[in-house]
Amino acid sequence: MFNVPILLIVYNRMFETHNLFQVLREVQPAKLYVAADAPLEGNQQDSADCFRTRTVIMPEWDCELHTLYQEEHLGKSPAILSAMKWFFEHEKEGIVLFEDCMPHLDFFPYCEELLDRFRDDKRIYHIGASNFRKHQKALKRKLKKHGDCSYYFSAYATTWGFATWADRWEDFNMDLEELEQINFNQLVKKYTRRPKERRYWHRRYTIMRKNQLPVWDYLYNFHIWLHSGMAVSPTLNLVTNVGVHPQGSKRKFRRLIKKAYPIMPLKHPSEVVLDQKADKFMFKNIYSKAYILIFANWINDMLNATKDEPEW
Repeated sequence: MFNVPILLIVYNRMFETHNLFQVLREVQPAKLYVAADAPLEGNQQDSADCFRTRTVIMPEWDCELHTLYQEEHLGKSPAILSAMKWFFEHEKEGIVLFEDCMPHLDFFPYCEELLDRFRDDKRIYHIGASNFRKHQKALKRKLKKHGDCSYYFSAYATTWGFATWADRWEDFNMDLEELEQINFNQLVKKYTRRPKERRYWHRRYTIMRKNQLPVWDYLYNFHIWLHSGMAVSPTLNLVTNVGVHPQGSKRKFRRLIKKAYPIMPLKHPSEVVLDQKADKFMFKNIYSKAYILIFANWINDMLNATKDEPEW
């Protein structure tokens, strides 16, 4: 029995949700929260897919199950925000997973240990599970041979699977109000070292503010920066995103699909400081390359969303 509450956010991917639920069967969380957006109105296929996805969630173990099934379609970011708010109205801390993310079993004790370790350290806002570095097998050997630390501290909060606390999340919103009260450029300077990075983040912020576009994970990262927070990132990747398919135009995203690796037991860093080298790699190889395409597609989907096409 696993005692850290888990929030599972789903929509219409039955097969991915089924596979993720098999992992949860092994973990057997004592408390499982499931949130799902409503299907698009008038879209019979989406309605059927959403219904089938929800039927996958059938715990056979001793589990306290809570559900939040929306009655009207909210869209991706508003549905996630609603789910997180609901979850943290009931729990002080917990793990968040999405239907298209497949965690390694070590992801769960990793989150449990770090939630406990940093519970009272308000510098830490987020416990991420993704590491996009190449040559993960070599990293694994190095970690084992040289006794390197199991995680580092980053300016970037990866969100394919993560853990956090209610008091870090409670004042997060997506209307940009908290960011409009401060100088955004000064905020970014605290976490970036190069003009290229600052221009990148300022452009993202300007696009979202001008069009009032709720790209939740970018805004969540800004929220962490606003509070002078940091994120934990593992030295080895712990969650695979199975929803990013390398077909057609999405072939460029193939680099983001990583195998998950064991990481327990953890070796902790001796001090809490940002790893600038790791963050430089993250910006250069992920945000300024692969994530920029994801961001562009997400913006395009929100600007051109119709009643016939799901936004997830």
